[in-house]
Amino acid sequence: MTVRMFATPSTLRVILLACAVACITLCTNACKSSHTLGQILDLREGGERGKVLRFTGTRHIDSADLAAITTDIWRIEHYTFPDSIRLFVRVLDTNGYVVTHMAPPYKIPSAPDYFAKLVERVGSSRRREKTYSIAPFTVREFGEQDSIPTSIALVLDQSGSMKGVKQVLDYGTEMFIGMKRKCDFISLTGFNKDVQRVFPLTADTTMALAEFRRYKLTSQGLFTRANDGIMSALQSLSDVPMDQPKVCVVFSDGDENTSQAKSADIYEYATRHNISIYCVGFAYANDEELQSLSLYTGGKYYRAYTKADLLAIFMDIYRSLQNFYRITYTPPNKPTIHHVDVSVAIPTRDTLLAQGMYDKSDMQQFDTVGSEFTKYILFAYKSAEIDSVSNPMLDQIAADMERFPRVMLEVQGHTDNIGGPDYNQKLSEDRANAVRNALIQRGVEPERLRIKGFAFFMPVASNDTEEGRAKNRRTVFKILRK
Repeated sequence: MTVRMFATPSTLRVILLACAVACITLCTNACKSSHTLGQILDLREGGERGKVLRFTGTRHIDSADLAAITTDIWRIEHYTFPDSIRLFVRVLDTNGYVVTHMAPPYKIPSAPDYFAKLVERVGSSRRREKTYSIAPFTVREFGEQDSIPTSIALVLDQSGSMKGVKQVLDYGTEMFIGMKRKCDFISLTGFNKDVQRVFPLTADTTMALAEFRRYKLTSQGLFTRANDGIMSALQSLSDVPMDQPKVCVVFSDGDENTSQAKSADIYEYATRHNISIYCVGFAYANDEELQSLSLYTGGKYYRAYTKADLLAIFMDIYRSLQNFYRITYTPPNKPTIHHVDVSVAIPTRDTLLAQGMYDKSDMQQFDTVGSEFTKYILFAYKSAEIDSVSNPMLDQIAADMERFPRVMLEVQGHTDNIGGPDYNQKLSEDRANAVRNALIQRGVEPERLRIKGFAFFMPVASNDTEEGRAKNRRTVFKILRK
């Protein structure tokens, strides 16, 4: 027997209603997930992911919670290496207050010496690292009352990949410009498939805001020329004296596809002009390049997931440019990675440690195939025997090869013009081969080293003087593979 069931109109309405409720429930749950992701990607309202310490104000050392104090190195200036290094150190409590009155001229004479010890750990690896205790060093406190002018080059990513965060980026940019003190200068560069200098370096906040408001109406575009945009921003600071504070602040997701400038060009220009780069990566940024630019130019990398993050970062950057302890010292003259440890002694608690790093290696992160560096390796007279005084240079090159295991080098020998072409050709090849063998003895794989002799045919100075001939007697290292 077959039983047939027929739904009445009222039953159909119940079934349809149930289906509708189920669909709405599923859609709502999906929308919740989408909205949660949107909060991250679109930088809407919300808090930070995890506890990230941001600068919110200042607090005298006598009223600070000593148990809650921490410290960091926020910036490193190394453009005058090896003559001097300048560290910019912050001491904060866990609520983000920068602790003040810990160094001259604001520290009272009877207060202890809070900055107790400075050490540099020099070397590209723990195995090769050497520790140097730095003395003497000077500490000078700076605060907002010092009113030292700071020049800021602001860079905005206006490419298509930033479309979802444009509204909050526009809002944040106006806030960032509006926070500028009267004594500060700011420029603005935007980029997508084109690079536009929105306004040059100026102290006129009203003009800067007006120019940005005009620009933001038509700023969005396709593709991205991030490197070219950053380079243009750096060049806006070219007339600022070397010893005056200047920084480049980049807001981007790290995408790059059409630039002429390379990361190595940016790094070289920034370090040569003493410009620290602070990069703010958005949400799931492609941040490897942004992190490297910040690290190797003495700046800092930030990551923003929400609107609250972004605004806190703006505040952190501005206030940290105005409140810091500057430590100045003469570093060990070693062409390698320098790790810096600053010991801050707070009574009644354990010593704090602020740590930083700067890189003076001959081979660096941003070097590309074809990059070269020169060493004046000394040899016995008319010989390919390496003088022992050159051993530290060879040790460091071997350490750099260990640090970058994919690098292949061409070792080039060059001579002065004393003697004939055939004699100098053989001498240049023999000396290049001696350097190669010395590096192999230090653990470098033979297949990563090639030699070439150039005799006296590529001089870098006149061979008419002894000084010029000394410059021409050199060993050049060219990167063939990285």
